[in-house]
Amino acid sequence: MAIMDPTLIPAGRSHLDDDERHQMIRLELLADQGKFDDAQEVAEDLWLESTDAHKRLFQGISNAFTAVVARQSRQLRGARQISEQTRVMLAPYPRRVIGIELDALLESVHDYIVRGEGPVRLRRQGG
Repeated sequence: MAIMDPTLIPAGRSHLDDDERHQMIRLELLADQGKFDDAQEVAEDLWLESTDAHKRLFQGISNAFTAVVARQSRQLRGARQISEQTRVMLAPYPRRVIGIELDALLESVHDYIVRGEGPVRLRRQGG
């Protein structure tokens, strides 16, 4: 289903095709395991394959993990810049979209960049 307006992307994943749903599960598992470079690659694959409003969403998610990986490489300035670009990129989307709570993601990425460690969450803890 092609969705052109980012505000119309549903909170859940039932509209995604099977491959996209599997990729999202893989993305979550990799993030939970702290494998942020692999999570970034999964998000990038989703971004490159998308053709509608999901494209920019997946690009923003990919950028969030890129910021974390940059921080892991001690590229603090680049990590901050990418994080801010990501915040702007994801601003038009609903705060809960395709099973991700964007505010939880953005806050945890910010915290990771400040501290250089910690979890990157796609949902609020317990959510």
